[in-house]
Amino acid sequence: MGKLTFEVIGIFTMFLLSLDFNVSAHRQESGIWFTRHPQPLEAPLYDEVDFECSLNLEAEKFAWRHRALNSKHWGPLIQMPNSRGNTSKLVVNFDNESQAGDYRCIAFYATRGLASDPGRLKLAKIDKFTDKDDIEIRVPVGNNVPITCPVPFSSPEPIVQFYKNKMLLKNVNLINDKTMIIENAQLSDSGNYDCTADNYIVTEYHRSNYQTKLQVYTEKKNINPFFIKQPQTEYKVLKNSNVILECFGAGYPVPKLSWSRLAGSLPQSSEYKPSGLSITNVQPSDRGEYHCVWANDNYNIKTSIILEVVEPPRVVKGPKASTFSEGGDLELFCNVTGIPEPTIEWLINGETLEPSSTVEIRGSKLIIDPVEKIHAGIYQCVASNEYGSHSGYNLSKVNAKQLMSGGSMNPHQGSHGASGNPHKHNKGGNKKKNKENHHQETELVPPNPPEVTRLSDVSVMVRWTVPEETGLPIQFFKVQYLELRPKANNKQFKWNTANMEIPNHIRSFEVTDLVPERTYRFRIAAVYSNNDNQLSQNSERFCLNRMSGSETNKMPIPLLTNTEALGPNRVLLIWQNPEKTVDIDGFYVYHRASTSAGDYIKTTVEGKNSTNITISHLQSDTNYEFKIQSFSVNAASEFSKIIRQKTLKAATEQTPIQQILPDGGPQSTRNRHNGTLYAIIGGTLGGVILLGALSAIVVIYKKSRIKQNRESSQNEGKSIANGLVMNGSVTDSKINITSNPLAVLDTSDSTIQPKVRNSISVILRSCEDGSQGSRQLH
Repeated sequence: MGKLTFEVIGIFTMFLLSLDFNVSAHRQESGIWFTRHPQPLEAPLYDEVDFECSLNLEAEKFAWRHRALNSKHWGPLIQMPNSRGNTSKLVVNFDNESQAGDYRCIAFYATRGLASDPGRLKLAKIDKFTDKDDIEIRVPVGNNVPITCPVPFSSPEPIVQFYKNKMLLKNVNLINDKTMIIENAQLSDSGNYDCTADNYIVTEYHRSNYQTKLQVYTEKKNINPFFIKQPQTEYKVLKNSNVILECFGAGYPVPKLSWSRLAGSLPQSSEYKPSGLSITNVQPSDRGEYHCVWANDNYNIKTSIILEVVEPPRVVKGPKASTFSEGGDLELFCNVTGIPEPTIEWLINGETLEPSSTVEIRGSKLIIDPVEKIHAGIYQCVASNEYGSHSGYNLSKVNAKQLMSGGSMNPHQGSHGASGNPHKHNKGGNKKKNKENHHQETELVPPNPPEVTRLSDVSVMVRWTVPEETGLPIQFFKVQYLELRPKANNKQFKWNTANMEIPNHIRSFEVTDLVPERTYRFRIAAVYSNNDNQLSQNSERFCLNRMSGSETNKMPIPLLTNTEALGPNRVLLIWQNPEKTVDIDGFYVYHRASTSAGDYIKTTVEGKNSTNITISHLQSDTNYEFKIQSFSVNAASEFSKIIRQKTLKAATEQTPIQQILPDGGPQSTRNRHNGTLYAIIGGTLGGVILLGALSAIVVIYKKSRIKQNRESSQNEGKSIANGLVMNGSVTDSKINITSNPLAVLDTSDSTIQPKVRNSISVILRSCEDGSQGSRQLH
């Protein structure tokens, strides 16, 4: 069987978790994700509370679960009769404090279930003030004075107002929601101050029991610096929020304030304020010990303040979509961040997994041994701390044991006469030996059935995995697809094969030129080192529905403001989102060499607040053009203007030795031709009359080099990853096709059907409701 020769650069596509915990549009390999999770709510008793969740695909049914505050266990399913579609709503009559806690939505697709991140219901309330005594403050004129309100517990945080001599103060300088600042205090600022705290949800407010009595006086003698109020020694601040580290000192003459940080400089986002040190957009790198110093000519006072930065949990990398063998073992991992360290909960089909004789949970690692058919489904890793919850999830499948005719043994065990409990997993010294024997017997391990995601009205992304088993090496993959239509005169429709060899390390491919509102199946063919091939099972039916153009018109067009060459292989792009009120999921960044007429390389940047990216692995001293789109779940904007940028020259770049090369030939062949070529040129130089011929050869060489450079500019730099962002699609380059090893593949849709009919896939019912005759689809 012939081999195909090719020059292809593959591009992976990664789908990242959005940082937004309220609207999560994760493009998981299961093809299903929540577009809205239940939101945290605060309500008074006897109020009616609505929780809501939405998904990108219509579910067959919904259910909800409740977990009381300070409990680790979820209650029974709250069934939602006749509930289906994309959205589910749960109405809670909040007539008992025990109903406070977390509420989770579960969407079911046949036997598979996907659980939302939980939304927390809190009891809205406000306590009375507990202050016991008046506070007296005496300061010389000219100092900054804080008046702090001793706010009681309130959920949500109360609205604080200040009064001077029983008169409401307006336009006060308020920091950290409870402290009023009097800058450059004068004699007229003397008086009695108190405050009120108002909870707007329960429409209840309370007034402080006692007052702050301020006396501002004129002073002529020196007064050493002193603290007006004892500084708070520790702050816990949520990442990306703002904080002011309060430190109030006074004296005469008015002392000067300085800030420093132990073992480091102050954050770039920090700024001196009359109220203290202001830090905006706090990051984990800002944590540490800060020193506040008040000093005048003869004396100084100092205090230390600890800044801790806390983070909501985030599943950076969820469990991998995998296929496991019945009777074997299952191991899944997830990568989690968050401060304090999140607790981990594992779910399968919306149900919490509890440790047992077959289930072991080690934090972010899940082990099931042995695997049974019931262990197929959607696995979720849920990370939680006091600042929120976040989950990562994916679909895992279980391959049933293959039974030999006339017996009950696994075909890989039969030749060895294996016996005993088929579920028993060997963890001892024979495991390596068994793997070696399995390697000798296994030849062709087919890819797993592909998952399909919609890209546009006429294209999809097909993704697959290969079982982690030993076997013959795979040379390349091919993608095949079949349009499901009513049979015409009992004619069997044939599979189409995408005209591209997909390198063996690539696991995704963009199929284009499809027809909207049609239903398709997809499958993957692997060609092995012996030139034989094996087909995956077919994907579930996939309906490519058409989207309205109105969504695209509403998407904001990003403003690409600047590009900068950071080196011979990297360019920095900076952009702005001119309409931040529009809900988007991220940006598509496109680039290609200006000398190329090939396809753009697409990079996906997740997050509506993203503003920059560094494109790496470019060619040195080459002009590139860049453009950008914003996108949401169902649409993308028009392109921004194109900006061009040239990469820097390589520091050690050398002038290549001129060679005359056959266009498109292999490198080894080119090198062999070099010696022959120079020998010919040397002989030719022996005669003056052949100088003209030499000139012609040089001209031919230059044209060949220009053509090679253009092709190289299209292909080099397309297989790279920019941090966690991977370049988008597989693009064709020059392919020389010989005999097709897939020409003999079966073309019948009924030949290889998925064994598990309830596998999760992207199923849009509108296609089957149309005129395509769903009964006759095969």
